[in-house]
Parts: sequence; C-alpha cells; structure tokens
Amino acid sequence: MKVLFFLLFSFTCFSQGVIINEVSNGTGGTKEFVELLVVGSNSSPTGLVDLTHWVIDDNNGDFEASIGTGVAAGHYRFTSLFPSVPTGSLIVIYNTLDINLNMLPDDPTDSNNDSIYIIPINSIYLERCTSLPSSTLGTSYIPCTYTSSITQTWNVIGLRNRGDVIQVRKPDYSFYHGFSYGDVGNPFPNFPIEFNSKPSFKVKPNTGRRKCYFLDCPDWTEKSNYIKGPAIDDTPGVANTINNQILINNIKDGTFDYTDFSNINNCDPLILDESSINITTEYINDNILIKWNSNTEYYKYELYKSNNGYLFNLLKTTNQLNYIDSLPNEDNYYKLIGYNLNDSLTTNIVYQEGNKHNIKIYPNPVYNKLNIITNNYNGTLYIYDIIGNLIFESKLKRSIDINIPNGNYILKIKTNSFIITKKIIKIQNK
Repeated sequence: MKVLFFLLFSFTCFSQGVIINEVSNGTGGTKEFVELLVVGSNSSPTGLVDLTHWVIDDNNGDFEASIGTGVAAGHYRFTSLFPSVPTGSLIVIYNTLDINLNMLPDDPTDSNNDSIYIIPINSIYLERCTSLPSSTLGTSYIPCTYTSSITQTWNVIGLRNRGDVIQVRKPDYSFYHGFSYGDVGNPFPNFPIEFNSKPSFKVKPNTGRRKCYFLDCPDWTEKSNYIKGPAIDDTPGVANTINNQILINNIKDGTFDYTDFSNINNCDPLILDESSINITTEYINDNILIKWNSNTEYYKYELYKSNNGYLFNLLKTTNQLNYIDSLPNEDNYYKLIGYNLNDSLTTNIVYQEGNKHNIKIYPNPVYNKLNIITNNYNGTLYIYDIIGNLIFESKLKRSIDINIPNGNYILKIKTNSFIITKKIIKIQNK
C-alpha cells in the first residue's frame, strides 16, 4: 500500500518558471488556448514564483531560423499583477472571441485556491506588444510598447494549423520552454542551462488542425512525453493524464527531481511508510466495502473517490474505520487522509479497486501493448473509433499488441459473464 507524506514550504524565488503543459488548436475556428504549468528548480523546488513580464508567444523566428513561418506580429506577457504564483499551479490563457468548448469559468486570481488560473486574453493580467517580433522586422522583442485593455485579441499569438510554435520566455526574452508542430522544423533554440541546454523539438510533424498537444510525464524537454490528441478531448485547467496529475502533485510538494527530469519517480507518489496505514476493499451485493486500519493514532479520516485517479471528490469525514460505497464506478480510486492529534501531518493513500468484474486494464494511454488482468479470459476485445467504427478485434488474453493509429478510442470487452466499455488513448511508442 502506498502512503504519501507531503510538507509544503513557501518562499519567493526568481529561478523558477512556467512550461507548456497543454496547447490546443480547438475543435474549429480559433477555439485555442495554452495551459502553463508553474515549475520550481533544483535550488528552489517549491515556493512562490514571480511571473512578472514572462512572455507567451507563437513562433518568433527562432524556430526554423525563418521569420516567416508561423510568425504573428507581437506577443503577450504577464503584468506585474502576477508576483507570487505557487509551484504546481496551472495557468490557462484562452481566446475570448471563440471560446473553447471545454473552458472552465474565468478565475485569473485563483479565487477558490485550487491552484488553477483561468485567464481570458483580454484580461488586465496580460499586456501585449503588437509590433515585435514580426515576419518583416525580425526576431527581436526590443523595443516594444505594451498595452493592456479589453480590446486585446488572440491573433497576436494565434496558432497556425499547418504548423507553428508555442513558447514561453523569461522577462529578459531568453527562451525558456516550448516546441513546434507541423511544418515548423530545424533549427530549434536551446533550452536554458537548468534544462541541460539541449535543443527544443518538433512535437509532431502533422497538421495541428483540430488537435491538442499535452504533457504526460515526466520530462518536459523530451518530445516523446507529449501526446497528440483530438481537440475535442482537450482539458484546460485539468491534469492531462493520471501521470500528469502525479507530476503536478510532485511539483507542488517539492518531491520532483530537478537534477534528473527523466527519473521515473517523478511520475510516482513518494512512498515513505507502507506500514502506517492499510486499506482493503471488497464487493458486497454491488456495493464496495472499504476498510482501513493504522498503527498511528488518527482522530479523523477523510475519504475521497475518483473514477479516473486524479479528480477526487470527498465521500466522507469520519472517525470510523470503514465505509460502504453504494454507487461504485467501473473504476474506483480512493484516497484516504488521516489527521493526527495536532493536525501537523497527513497521510494519503491512493488505492485502485478495478471494478466489480475484477478486471484491470493498463496502461492508459497505451503505447503498443495492452495488459489485461481478469479471472475470465473467455471473451473478445473490441476497439472502436470515436464515431463507432470497429477497427480492432482480438481474443481476450493477458497481453495484446494494439496495432492501431494514435488517437482516442472506445474499448469493449465481452465475455460469457460480463460486458464492459472503457475510453482509451493510443499514443506513439517511446
């Protein structure tokens, strides 16, 4: 059983920054947005980050060494109203004239303290320069005159379908993070020294029309960790995948290893004491009985539930050691938080109960091989595209090679005792 301990310390530091967690071209028109993730550094893994004058831009000509490919004149930057943003926060900036269908309500100040900032492009928290860089005046950002008003429009950083760049730059305009897609290629600018100074990348070579690109985990300087999907499945203000949520949590908690971005522990919760608390579940008449015990004294527990492993809702606050979930999902994830007598420490456990048919399907997203654990392999696996066409079929077995194009699909498993369906994402093999 995995037990997580989190201690948060806050202080202001200027060596941290923001990286691209997701970008979407939208399902049509210009329903575009960019989602930024606030990150720390090896010397300052947690704390408050001053984002004053950090720049958001499309291609400025540094990608492909061409000032004409995907370069829209001008750029945006944060105003001085963003001096203290916690690490692990998500910041979404979106086009107000053609709003993305999945966009959350505006919250430019994180008024509900959920570490999610939703900022319209015409917000007073952003200011724009409309002249530089440009396809005719070159890649420089200086000199620029900045304005902030409700008339600000998205076209300053609008994303070109055939190919473009999304990037963030430090207040001194040096490149910090970003990537290209589509027909924008070499050469690429180098990441800063804190990202090992290696070159950026083209995340995918095909058109970005009606597509989104999002980080899974853990290394945001490697293109293999970015997934391309249909824009209808974009997730502004929400973790992209279960792994992405774990990455965000580790950044928040200061457990992310900034000396080795590829460290697999960056995608796993920190496990400290497996004996501190135990949790078990069992199905009883289509209900799930959840029981737990601990060798540490806790005066209350909070039990949370999720159907995807990263968006949890509170089920119960109790001093008891059990709970009956009368409305189980196909997949059930439970998080238990125990509070000791002085409230100085919390213990978190995330536990997955597969489903009432005792079947587990992983990984998801899947690369080439899908693993299935069940007591009944007497059946068939079907995969359908999003409009219902059957594109793959296999006899049910422990491991199945999934030879289908990248994208979002509906998986169906039919046996002589049950039928289940599940959404899966097929992505490029690493």
